[in-house]
Amino acid sequence: AFQDLLGFTLEYAGVATCPVDGAAADEAPKELLVMRNMRDGCKRLRMLDIKIGEKTADAGWQGKSRMAALKQDILDGFTNSKGEGYRLEGFDGPPPALRSMDPLLDVLGLHAPGQGSRKKALRFMLQRMPAAEVFMHLIDVHQEPEDPGDEMLAEVRAPMEAAELALHEICGRLASLAVACRRCPAPQKWVGSSVALGFEGGSLPSRQASEADIRRNVRVSLFDWGRSELNTPESHAELDEAERLDRATFWRYYMGGIDRLAWEAARCYRHRFGAANGWLTAHVTVYDFDSCSDSDFIGQASLPLRPTEETTVQLTDFSGGEVRSMRGPPATLTYRIAWRAYPAESRLRGAWRVTILRADHLPGLDHFQGRLTSDPFAVVTAVSQDGRFRFRQQTCVVERQLNPSWDETFQLPVAADPSALHTA
Repeated sequence: AFQDLLGFTLEYAGVATCPVDGAAADEAPKELLVMRNMRDGCKRLRMLDIKIGEKTADAGWQGKSRMAALKQDILDGFTNSKGEGYRLEGFDGPPPALRSMDPLLDVLGLHAPGQGSRKKALRFMLQRMPAAEVFMHLIDVHQEPEDPGDEMLAEVRAPMEAAELALHEICGRLASLAVACRRCPAPQKWVGSSVALGFEGGSLPSRQASEADIRRNVRVSLFDWGRSELNTPESHAELDEAERLDRATFWRYYMGGIDRLAWEAARCYRHRFGAANGWLTAHVTVYDFDSCSDSDFIGQASLPLRPTEETTVQLTDFSGGEVRSMRGPPATLTYRIAWRAYPAESRLRGAWRVTILRADHLPGLDHFQGRLTSDPFAVVTAVSQDGRFRFRQQTCVVERQLNPSWDETFQLPVAADPSALHTA
């Protein structure tokens, strides 16, 4: 009855019984679970650790103290657990754009605090991140893996092609996981357990590699069972009414989190890879990154999607006026655009390659930090020709600069088959 769910657990080889060096004669040997490492077979795994459930602790459950449970409940309220039913606990192999977002950049002007403080601040930033932003960073392949160039596309798949296959597989497996939860014969209390979502982020698959081989490197796995139980129909029948209600409540939390996660993955795939009619215009918005509040708007520019050599345009404010510092020239953005066609067998027809080269003469907005500079980054958005799909991705943050140089190329994919999501 648990077979569907077991397919999402880590590969398990058995139990290894190991003697302990220096142990007393009557001390029992240690028993160790032998499981497959999720990084096995990957050069550089990009993986999310997503803690499921809007409530991730329960006083008295599996040794959790009342005070520890209260602290965890407060944390749940400040993070995405309460908002969407799960939160991002960790991100292995993050893209450069996410790595550039220093959560302590504006904290008392501290640029290099202790590693412990930085780690805690980064974790809290991830825990508060909504799923739309999480998936945006997960499939951000505009810098890593390195683009092979047009001449190599006959031999290897482009990063965007690999990301499309990975997210397509993630959508299908999350939908299957949601169904498996409903087929479970008894409600479970998996408090604080996680789902791993990941794929190969360090190399590009060969054009000759089958889709099945590429999909096998995708990870959708359940793990972190430290405060969980396996509730069988027999054990559930022996519980009193309050305990059965407790299991049903926590299982509802868990299934709700999985459902929302599956929906967010499908939404991300649909918007990123569902535009078969192409994109209308690329819109670039430049912000000043703030680690303690919403980032400040600096300026924007609309770029027609047509092949364009290196071009410089002025940034405008919300009313269309010039953006400039107090005494400086108008702020500008420099870009270029090209169309890349993919091989005929690709699941994508091609992609618009929008390169954000640099911005110049930006106003300084770090006044509260006592600086005359900004920490700019650019967000590229696009809407499809029919208005149904939306693309969004961002550059790295360039700290303390008014003339940032990015030279980052974003690919706006055009689908060959708009119905791919329905078959996931």
